[in-house]
Amino acid sequence: MEESVSEFLTIRLSSRADAPVQWLVWSPQQHEVIASGQLPDLSQLADIADYAMTRPVYALVPGCDVLLAEVAVPAGSSRQLANVLPFLLEEELAQDVDMLHVHLLSKGQDTAQVAVVEHNKVAGWLKALADANIEIKALVPDCLCLPLFDNGLSAAELEGHWLIRQSEMVGTTAEQEWLAAWLEALQSTQPLAIDNDADADEDEDSDKEREEGVSGELVVHCYTAAPEGMPGRWVAESPELVMQLLAQGVEGHKANLLSGCYKRQPAWRKYLKPWRKVAVAASVLLAVVVGEHAMSVSSMEAQAQAYRAESERIFRQVLPQFKRIPSQSYLKRQMNSEASRLGGAGEGQADLLSWLSQIQPALGKVPQISVLNLKYDENRGEMRFQAIGGDFQHFNQLSALLEKEFKVELGQLSREGSSVTGAVVLRRKS
Repeated sequence: MEESVSEFLTIRLSSRADAPVQWLVWSPQQHEVIASGQLPDLSQLADIADYAMTRPVYALVPGCDVLLAEVAVPAGSSRQLANVLPFLLEEELAQDVDMLHVHLLSKGQDTAQVAVVEHNKVAGWLKALADANIEIKALVPDCLCLPLFDNGLSAAELEGHWLIRQSEMVGTTAEQEWLAAWLEALQSTQPLAIDNDADADEDEDSDKEREEGVSGELVVHCYTAAPEGMPGRWVAESPELVMQLLAQGVEGHKANLLSGCYKRQPAWRKYLKPWRKVAVAASVLLAVVVGEHAMSVSSMEAQAQAYRAESERIFRQVLPQFKRIPSQSYLKRQMNSEASRLGGAGEGQADLLSWLSQIQPALGKVPQISVLNLKYDENRGEMRFQAIGGDFQHFNQLSALLEKEFKVELGQLSREGSSVTGAVVLRRKS
């Protein structure tokens, strides 16, 4: 049994939306009723939400809406009993088992006690409570909250129905017009009172005899006014408020129907609930940031791939002797090696690349001239190239432009058809 609390709220629900709802706040420590009342219907549950804010809440459901039964357990099915139970009851139930919530109350060696209730009723009760912002610890059939007796039934009348408890996990709710027939059927099949030993002393205490009854007689311990003409011996117990009686029996009761898909979530989820929207917003933001980063990385990879492709194209154009490029480091190494080979210069002299960069502007201004071949002599400090142009004046024009940076010597120019060819020798000015 759970640790006792100072106060708790008990609510008796109904499967009818327009039926009254009784409630009571009970204090186990003070052993008294703190507050109680009756609501017009389920839609008014919010009126007692304040009582539920700081107290545990137990919900009672009418026994007439719950089938409490005992079933035989097939050999070898104990481990999968929870899954097997609906099919063990299938032939006894008029409804499809998929529409029913089957809860295992207790299990013996060969039998099991079960509670069966329609899913739509459980869902309706939980929705009404949730709409009123009331969270419950347990959902318990009301008849099982009556006191338990070893030698008979316990009974109490509430709102025109009789709540009856037969054993720890078996009970029922019956309308008064059907109560006599039900008791007679029960007495003929399972007499609860046990007669005294045949050889017991005749002078045995008469009070005990009256309590236990005679052989085959049903004993009913009643907490409200007993109806007339009922089978069995009705023993009047100290009268109490029925809701108080049920509240005393519900705390820590094992017959909690909140199992399976209705099982209560851990307490920490309750405290995380207000942050759910924040978590969703943060998740969306994170997804957007990750998406943008992925797109950025993809764009950069595409750009890097384009740069690699262009560098390989230039490499093959400049160094066609290399057919294979195993890696980018190999490409850089070969390009640097070729640049070093072409660019090494003596003291006081510019390297080949420097010469080429200086003559390029002049060649660009005389596009009619094209260089056929070029020779660079580092030791003599000169560059010689063979060129072809459209006319003699083009060579003179090029010579004038180059003389700004070099000493220029034009070789013999000769015309071949419509073209003029000749050699140009360049030396650095001292």
